[in-house]
Amino acid sequence: MNPAAKGREQRAGNARGKFSGEEGFALMMVLWVLVLLSIVALNHMNATRWNTASTRNLKEETIGYYLALSGYNEAVHFLMSDRDPGLDYVDASGNFRVDTDSPPIAGKKLEDAGEVDIRITDEDSKININNASSEGLKALFTYAGLDDEKAAGLVDAVLDWRDPDSERRLNGAEDEYYEGLPDPYKAKNAFFDLPEELLLVKGMKPEYLYGSKDIHPILPLITTFGTGNVNINTASPELMTYMGLNSFEVEALLKQRSPEAGGFRAIPPQFADRGFKSMASANLRIEVSGRAKNSTLLSKIVAVVNRQPAGRGFRVRTLYWKEYEESSGS
Repeated sequence: MNPAAKGREQRAGNARGKFSGEEGFALMMVLWVLVLLSIVALNHMNATRWNTASTRNLKEETIGYYLALSGYNEAVHFLMSDRDPGLDYVDASGNFRVDTDSPPIAGKKLEDAGEVDIRITDEDSKININNASSEGLKALFTYAGLDDEKAAGLVDAVLDWRDPDSERRLNGAEDEYYEGLPDPYKAKNAFFDLPEELLLVKGMKPEYLYGSKDIHPILPLITTFGTGNVNINTASPELMTYMGLNSFEVEALLKQRSPEAGGFRAIPPQFADRGFKSMASANLRIEVSGRAKNSTLLSKIVAVVNRQPAGRGFRVRTLYWKEYEESSGS
């Protein structure tokens, strides 16, 4: 091969090598651009999906909340429409009734937008832990299933928590004990605001409040709102048992709670001596949940209201209000 031809071939080879390197670099750049575009696209899709889910959740929460609020207003109207103010009772199905004519409103109802569930319970037919005596508190903890030693210790601790002084009872506790805990706090030295506040008291365990295999729950029996004047027509069978009634007496009281009888209009002496003092209720708990159609989000409202006769109707005052969201599997 002559020198000229050899030079031309070498230059062509150099050119091919140069172009091959440039093409490889360009291919790599294209691949990186595609990767970056894919990441951007995926992020956009995720953001869109999250925005859609958030919008849907907000819509479902809003619908559920206003369904719950409508149920609450329905419950208040029901309580204010009482045509027999001297008598309230709980029927055999556990529904709170204001008179013998008005049907109960408790239970689940289907609406066009979803469902509403209403429950009304009597706070006056519970033990007010703010004014319960030491004997009453001990009977409560004994009913739960605690032995005498544990019950006595809890009684002292509860009394120390709610009294205004800083003097410690034998088995009680004041600031010195509570400030020595891993998460320290002070003894309240005032009345309980809510029954769940008992969990802050020395010796109290969640199973005493909510129940367990061997413990009867005390939460359904206690309140911080009721007058302590137990309504013979609304007291639960569990409260009757706590008050010392036997199974035959419990059955006799429950039989009187029929739409025909409407409950007791006078308290029999044998039951008045056991602690029943009322036939009508002033302090009532309203629990309402609302859920949009096909939604798993529940909007809940829990309120305690005080109802007093006023003119030809009633005046209702809110004592407690809580609203929150929770997820449901159905």
